[in-house]
Amino acid sequence: MREFELMFIVDGTMPEEEATAVASTVQSFISSKGTILKADPWGRRRMAYPINKKQDGYYWVIAFECEPGEVDALKQQLRVNENVIRWMVTRPEHKKTIVPFETVVPQEPTPAPEPVPVAAPVSEATPAPEPVPVAVSMSEPTPASEV
Repeated sequence: MREFELMFIVDGTMPEEEATAVASTVQSFISSKGTILKADPWGRRRMAYPINKKQDGYYWVIAFECEPGEVDALKQQLRVNENVIRWMVTRPEHKKTIVPFETVVPQEPTPAPEPVPVAAPVSEATPAPEPVPVAVSMSEPTPASEV
């Protein structure tokens, strides 16, 4: 048997007694296929977005154990029920193996690499660039009076 969690929303436009009756039919179906560990009614709440033009719904979360093949029958039952407007079956992963701190073997610290000395930049006097010779035309036009 595996542990599952079912969250479902019942139509918020119906009276609370009818919504509780719908939730009890879902719970009785689950208990016929497995074991209910915890049933948590959240009450009537506003949904994050409208579903079928409805703004409110009655929320329930049920933790249960059953065989994985029985979850398909539960999903089919929820699909057929018109009063259940949304549902989700998940497998909680919160039961992980926790190792006590004392039993953890500390690793030896790895030695830090020796810092490599970096030479500081030396400011040398940079020679000024040599002037580039410019070609100048030496021939000037001679005045007409001298010709």
